[in-house]
Amino acid sequence: MATVQITLLGCGKMGSAMLKGWLADRDLDAQFTIIEPYADHLGWARAHKQVAIYKDCNAAITAGAPVSAVIVLAVKPQMMDEAIAAFGPLRDDNTAFLTIAAGISTSWLKTRLGAHAPVLRAMPNTPAAIGKGVTALYCDAAAADLAALATQLLRTIGIVVPIDDEALMDAVTAVSGSGPAYVFLMAEAMTEAGVSAGLPAALAKQLAEATITGAGALIEAAVEPPSILRENVTSKGGTTAAALMVLMADDGLSSLMERAVQAAKKRSVELGA
Repeated sequence: MATVQITLLGCGKMGSAMLKGWLADRDLDAQFTIIEPYADHLGWARAHKQVAIYKDCNAAITAGAPVSAVIVLAVKPQMMDEAIAAFGPLRDDNTAFLTIAAGISTSWLKTRLGAHAPVLRAMPNTPAAIGKGVTALYCDAAAADLAALATQLLRTIGIVVPIDDEALMDAVTAVSGSGPAYVFLMAEAMTEAGVSAGLPAALAKQLAEATITGAGALIEAAVEPPSILRENVTSKGGTTAAALMVLMADDGLSSLMERAVQAAKKRSVELGA
């Protein structure tokens, strides 16, 4: 297979996580053009001969950067219009686009990039930074033959879940894209509750964070679903049961989480409007 030319537009936290994964993938024969105006944090990437870093598309074009087979769009939704307007000779009619921006639909991109542009849409999440992300991937009909390459690119940061219906993407964003923040908030809330219950702050933090990471690892390792794991640790009339009476009340965690996910989904829709 010939070397694949990949342009990464935006190399912040998620872009950096992907680039590190790509460079570590021995099965990926690729050259990378990185477009990132704030590249001070990318000193580690400059050591790789297959990586060229530019502050903007004009700088890349002036330097003679080659046409890309795939351009990965890793900028914020609010910046997308401006970002994709300057590709010029970095793309041609065969260039495919892989977007990880929340709310930005394939039709939105095709309106600006051309009706026949192959577009793939993905939604990763922040555990990608340690290779533990989960990414939903949607390919439009024009990009079906690129699904394998897109999956290879995204698998370097965690598991990839293909979806056939793009309409699911806003809900995906609300559940897994934004989801790590919900878990981080849970760790904060458990720590604060531990302090309120009389624990020293450092001990409360250690116990809360270790409990959440341990429970996550148990979910991953167990055959049983989380509902059964919950039942297994809940003795009738015990301390866990007392706590779950609060968390599982009509106005408890399930209701709160549903409202949170719906709010995130609504905002994802708004970002793509």
